[in-house]
This record gives sequence, C-alpha cells and structure tokens, in this order.
Amino acid sequence: MPGPADFVQRTVHALEAGGAARWVRRGLGLVVIVGLALFYFMHEFRGLATSQAMDQAQIGRNFANLQGWRTNFVRPLGVGQLQRNGKDVAKNIWYDTYHAPLPAVVNAVVLRPFKSKWVMTPREIVYTGDKAIAISAMGFFLVSLFFLYLTASRLFDQRLALLSTALVLLGDIFWEYSLSGLPQMLLLLLFNATLYVMVRAVQAQYGGGGAVGVWLGLTGLGFGLLALTHALTIWMFVGTLIFAALFFKPRGWAAVIVLAVFTVVYSPWLVRNYVVSGNPAGLAIYSVFDGINGSETAHMRRVEPNLEEVGPGHFRRKISTNLQAQLGRIFGFMGWSVAAMTFFVGLLHVFKRPETAVLRWLVLVMWAGALFGMALYGIREEQGVGANQFHLLFIPIMTCYGLAYLLVQWNRLGIELRIARIGFITLIFLLCAAPMLFRVIPPTKQSGVRWPPYVPPYISVLHHWMQPNELIASDMPWAIAWYADRPSVLLPETVKAFTEFHDYGIFGAPVNGLYLTPISGSQNTLNDILKGEYKDWAAVILRSVDLNRFPLKWATLLGLENEAVFFADRDRQQLVVP
Repeated sequence: MPGPADFVQRTVHALEAGGAARWVRRGLGLVVIVGLALFYFMHEFRGLATSQAMDQAQIGRNFANLQGWRTNFVRPLGVGQLQRNGKDVAKNIWYDTYHAPLPAVVNAVVLRPFKSKWVMTPREIVYTGDKAIAISAMGFFLVSLFFLYLTASRLFDQRLALLSTALVLLGDIFWEYSLSGLPQMLLLLLFNATLYVMVRAVQAQYGGGGAVGVWLGLTGLGFGLLALTHALTIWMFVGTLIFAALFFKPRGWAAVIVLAVFTVVYSPWLVRNYVVSGNPAGLAIYSVFDGINGSETAHMRRVEPNLEEVGPGHFRRKISTNLQAQLGRIFGFMGWSVAAMTFFVGLLHVFKRPETAVLRWLVLVMWAGALFGMALYGIREEQGVGANQFHLLFIPIMTCYGLAYLLVQWNRLGIELRIARIGFITLIFLLCAAPMLFRVIPPTKQSGVRWPPYVPPYISVLHHWMQPNELIASDMPWAIAWYADRPSVLLPETVKAFTEFHDYGIFGAPVNGLYLTPISGSQNTLNDILKGEYKDWAAVILRSVDLNRFPLKWATLLGLENEAVFFADRDRQQLVVP
C-alpha cells in the first residue's frame, strides 16, 4: 500500500513533468496577466489621454443612444466644407466625417451597459465611460496575443511563440496605449488576426492547396476593418497589395482578390461621407496639412482653408522632417524592445521555412508603407501617446523574428550549459521589460486626473449649466462633448468668426458659452499667446477683455489653480449642480 512518501513523490513528478506542470504554468501566467492588468488600471489609469480618444468616445456614446455617427464636437472648417459643397450646415455639421467609423461602434457596445452612468457628476474623479473603454482596450490587447501566438506557432514553433507572446505581454507601451482610449489595441487585434490569415494564405500557396483564395479574401476583409478603424492603415494595405501581386501565382490575381474584398468593405463609408459632406474623405482630408502653415488644430479653426501658398515643396519638407524624427526615435516608438529592433538585423538571416522567410518581407513592406503614411500625416503626441503611432502594431511580429534571430546566434556559440541559455533568455526579457520595470519598481504616485489640461469633474459641471440646444466654444471641445455631453465647437480662429457663429446661428443653435483652458493659455508662452495661433483671442485668454463689448457678458473661473475660465451669456452658477 503506497504511503505518504509515494504520494509526495508522484506529486512532485507530476509537477515537474506531468500534466499538472502545464496547469501550474498556465495558472502562473494567468496570475501575471491579471496582476499587470490590475496594476495598470488601478495605479496608472487617470482617464482618457487624448483629444481623439474623447472625440471617438462621445460619438460612440451617441451611437449607443441610437443616434448613428452623430457628434457633439464640430469644427469651423467643417462649416466651410459644407457651405462649399452646398450642404445643409445646421443639419449635416452634426454628423461626423472626421473619424473612421469602427471605433465608435465598438465604444457603443462597451458603453451601452453603463447607460445609467453616462451623466458624469462633479463628485466623480474618473468617468465611468473612461473606465469601460480602458478595460475593453486591455481585453483587445490580450486577445491580440492569442492571434500572435497562432501566427508565431506556424512561422516558428510553439516554444518560440510562447516566449515571444510573453515578451509582448511585458511591453509597457501596449498597456500605456490600452489606457489612452485610442483604438490602437483594436487595431493591434485586427492586425494580428490579418497577419495570421496572410500566413495561412502563404502556406496554402506553398502547399498547393485550393484555399488560397479564401485566405486572401479574409486578408482583404481584415484590411477593410483596419481602414474602418483608422484610415492611415491604407498605407500598410498598399504594401500588402504589392506583396500579393509579386508573390502569389499567377501574378496579379491575388492582389485583385484582396483589393476587391477591401473595396466592398470600405467603400460604403466613403459613399456615406460624400453624401454628408460632399467629399469621400470627409473632413479628415485636411489632416494632411498638419504642420504646413500651422498645426492641424489651426487649420480646423478656420472656416476657409489657407492653402494658397501650399505646394509640393511643403510636403517634401514635411515628409523629410518627419522621417528623420521618426527614425531618430524609432527605438522608443518600438517600445524600447531589443527583440523587435533585432528584426531589421534578422533580415540578413536565411530562415529554413519558406513561409517564415517570405513573411518577413511582407512585414517590412507593410511597415515601410506605415512609415511613409506617418511621415505624411505626422505623429502628434498628447500625454505621451499619438493617434497616428503605428510602429507599435509591428512590435509583436517583429519581436518573433528578432527573438528567433537572437536564439539562432546564441546556438551558434555552441554553449551547452542550460543555465547559460536560461540566463541569455532572461537577459532579453529584462531588457525588453525595462520600461515596465522602471514604472513598477518603485511605483510613482500619480495625480487623479490628467492635469494639465483636463479636470473632468470641473468640465462635467457644464452639463448642468448649459442646455442640450446651446453650444459652447472651447479650445478643448472634445472634452466638453465627452465629459459634459454638451454640443461644442472648436474655438474659431478669430473673434469675428465666433461673433458670427453667435449672432447668426449657423449651427442651428446659439453659442452661449466659451470655455478656455491651459491649451490656449498657460501651456503657451506670452509671445505664443500674443503672436501665435490664438493671437486674435489674446485679450480674452489674458482676461483683459472688456465684457461690455464681448458677446458673452458673464464669466467665472472653472479649473484648477484658476487656469481655466468660462464665459456665458448670463449667470450660470445659479443653476443647481447635483
């Protein structure tokens, strides 16, 4: 009869080599994932980080309220676009043509269960909607790792796939973008899934299977969804078309399949934008002028675009400058991942598997397309993250190739000691996880909000001070649209344009409020205020304006350290705020 010693021996053997060992490792992996998610959400999260995240979030809330892609944030340039194309400004201005549609749909699904919490109160520090969107983004990131594992397993082996997935999991940049509210984690999920079907298409081509067309069709679907999430991914799609046309036999037919499916998926949105605004690209077409005769925000503040002196030379200089800036910061854009950066060195290595060898060139041409697109449109960062930062999409697959190359070079050293190999792999993990380690050990104390310039509890007060049919002009209208759920217009370039909006009711509603924050004030030097993009508003920003001659006669401070001010047509503080 077996005794306690035999039981202990069997248990130890099961933990070391049996099925129990797998479950222990899986359990530890789950603990790490949950621990990281809890740390970043509870310690690092302070609300949505960027203007685009808040803008997409408020459109998503309207979509969840069965209003379609309706927006509470309008831009003066949209007025001019609608007027030039003979559209009804008061009606069409409230339908968004700036953002891609899919993030709003996804946000709507995420926000719908919390409808009772949609109205933010001044007692809340972090808005419930912010929390819901951040949690969903972390979920997208974790699901994207599943597709990465499947892809790496087919290109390499399960062991390397597991190591690569773990390296990506420890990438601080992914958790940071998960908390930003930007759709980068949704993009990462779609991109990794699309890469997987591309791998299947290549393997089917090498294997002579008849399912190549199916996998190519799914590739077109994947890129269609990517474009519906962010139009800049079309530049990556161009690289894919080139690869498909040159690799698959007979030449050209694969590119036709991929392009046809992509067109079917993406073209309805272009038609919709044309109907609403008179331009298939909508208002987003003017984003390409960011950095030319002013920032994108400066262009959006004008009713008429200032393009008289814009020529090819401007774009050449912009692309050249942005390329140099991106390549100079490429290590940071790649999340400081040594493994991912080694991908470029690994291009010189000859991989034995044909699909592994050829897929790296697909990754390279897609990255080159993304690099050009980012150079053309620019990467404008807010709170350390950028809506056009697409380098991070390539970190996972580049990590797989880079890690494979590093392990091959280690094997060539002929060092047989197992502990030395473990030490080498551990060193790679420590180097790639360094940004996360510096954040976690020791954890730094964070403020409850992303100030400056955002203080959501103060902004939410405007929900109770203003009516749904009253507009607020502001230098941060996206935050008003999201946290106050009130219609808002980007501060026009001139006081004259603001007065016209106020007097003539161009938007179909009066502009009865004006909210100015550090964006136009204390975050700029005095010289910038007097001579920069907000120069026409200098007197108002510096609070030296004569209210008797200003359309809005009442004002009050509304922000931390008296750095934000709210103007209105009458005293609004008499209204009760819950």
